[in-house]
Amino acid sequence: MGSMKASRVVLVLLAGVAVARPTYAQNPQPPVEAVFRADSQIALTAFHVVAKKRYVTGLTAADFELRVDSLPQIITTFEGNQANVPIQIVLLFDTSGSVMGNGLLDEKLFRDDLLIALPEVTLSVYAFGGHADKLTRFSSPTHDPATLRQAFQSVMKKGPGEAVFDLAKPGRDSLIYESIVEILKDSERYAEFGPRMLLVVSDGRPGGDKDPTASAQFAVDSGVPVYPLMVGHQARIAEFEMENEAPRRPNEDDQSANVHTSYRKKVFDEAEGEAAAFASLGDSTGGRSFDPPDLNAATARAVIHELADEVRAEYVVGFTPEPGAPPSKHAIEVRIKGHPELKLVGGARVAVY
Repeated sequence: MGSMKASRVVLVLLAGVAVARPTYAQNPQPPVEAVFRADSQIALTAFHVVAKKRYVTGLTAADFELRVDSLPQIITTFEGNQANVPIQIVLLFDTSGSVMGNGLLDEKLFRDDLLIALPEVTLSVYAFGGHADKLTRFSSPTHDPATLRQAFQSVMKKGPGEAVFDLAKPGRDSLIYESIVEILKDSERYAEFGPRMLLVVSDGRPGGDKDPTASAQFAVDSGVPVYPLMVGHQARIAEFEMENEAPRRPNEDDQSANVHTSYRKKVFDEAEGEAAAFASLGDSTGGRSFDPPDLNAATARAVIHELADEVRAEYVVGFTPEPGAPPSKHAIEVRIKGHPELKLVGGARVAVY
C-alpha cells in the first residue's frame, strides 16, 4: 500500500448498500464529472460488490475489468481487504437538534468498534449548532483514544475546539449543508490519512440552505460518500399520527378542526420534505442513510458496525494515468467479469486529469 499513500490525489467512489435505508424513493444518479489535479501518481476507484443486498468479499483483480474511455486499462493496484487501508471517517454532529444525550456521543463506541477493530482508520470530529453560523473542528484525524475522548467531551460541553469556521450566515443556526461543504474543504488537507467517509448526525431540519444539491455535488466532486444519520425522525412521525388520532379540542367546531388538521399536515409535510432531502445525501454521494426508530447506545453501535462493514467490504482498483498529457475528460468504469449473479455498486466516474 505504499504507492497508495504516496499518491497526491485519489479518485475515489465509495458506495453503500442499504440495509437500514429509509423508505424515501431515490432516483439513480448518473456518473458525475469531477476535476482532479493533473499531477496524480495513481488513480484509484473504490466500490463494493453485492449479492442480494449482502457484501461480497474475497474476489481478486482477475474478477474485474477496468475501462477508461471504454478502452481496457491495466489494473496496477488492487486491494480487496480494506481493513488495513488508511481511511478517514469524518464525524459531523448537529448540536442544535436532538443529538445530545442519546448514546451516540459515547467515544467508547467509536474506540472499540472502529479504532481498535480497524487499525488504519482515523476519526475527525466536527460540530455545528449552538453557536449560530459557526462550525467547529474538535479533532483532526486521529487514532488516539485520549484525543477522541477529549473531542467528544468538548462537543458535549460546546468547548472552543481546534478551529472555528464562520459560515457567513449571521443569526442562522443548524446550517447542515453549509457545514458539509466547509468540512469537505477543511478535511481535504489531511490527504495522507486516506480517502474520506462523512457521517452527519442531525434531525435533518436545516436553518440555512434547504436544498442539498450543492453540498451533494461538492461531496461527489471530492470523492467523499456522505452517510446521513437521522435523529428523531421516527418519533416525529409517531407524534403526528397520535395527534391525528386524538379527539377534538373541547367545543371545537368542524371548521376550526379542519384548520388545525390542515396546519399540522402542512408542518409535517414540510418536515418530511426536509428529512427526505437530508436522507438523499446518501444515495446521491455513494453513501447510505440511516433512520433508526430510536437512537440509543445499541442502535448507535449498529450504525458504527455498518460503517466498519463499509470499510472492510470495499474494493479498490487503480491505474497510472499517462504522464505529461494535458488535462481532459475521462470516463472511468469498473466491471465484474464472469459473475452475472453479482452487482457492482460504485466504480464509475467522469474525471478530468
